[in-house]
Amino acid sequence: MVEARTSKKGTYFCPSITITMIYQKNFKTLFSITKQRQKNIPMKIGLSLLLFLLWMGILPAQPQIEWTTLADVKFEQVFSEELGISYDEATFGPFISMFEEKEVKITGYMIPLDGMGVSYVLSRNPNATCFFCGGAGPETVIELELLPSAIGRYKLDDFRTFKGILQLNKKNVDHLTYVLKDAEPL
Repeated sequence: MVEARTSKKGTYFCPSITITMIYQKNFKTLFSITKQRQKNIPMKIGLSLLLFLLWMGILPAQPQIEWTTLADVKFEQVFSEELGISYDEATFGPFISMFEEKEVKITGYMIPLDGMGVSYVLSRNPNATCFFCGGAGPETVIELELLPSAIGRYKLDDFRTFKGILQLNKKNVDHLTYVLKDAEPL
């Protein structure tokens, strides 16, 4: 512990090992500099902690979205004169709209759409209770547009995490409500 004492000649500190004399005019300057440095300490600690967490992978570079986030959508039945069919047009809520065209990560079950291993869907639920079997809504699946390097054979119901650019599909009946472009497994 450091003890400060003042005398007519100035101020001196009495640490346990050494004694240092500091005259009054130098003390004010030293005290001012010390206070400025102390103000920066919390910022330096916070910045160091943030960099450490990013380095450790605890804070992801891209946000991990949950399937409940994808539920921020409403559907309205619309008839297309051009196609001659009715389809569900999506209206996305403000929360999921924040992630549009952003790189995100999501984890789910792999469901193949073709035998060649080119088209896949990531589902909130395993195949037996997925959207295509009538067990869930369209917000529980996300179409994967895989990068060429990620195209391969994935097992049915393989539980995987993918990252990619999230697209919100409002009207295109050739694609699902959610599309993960440039998708690759992590």
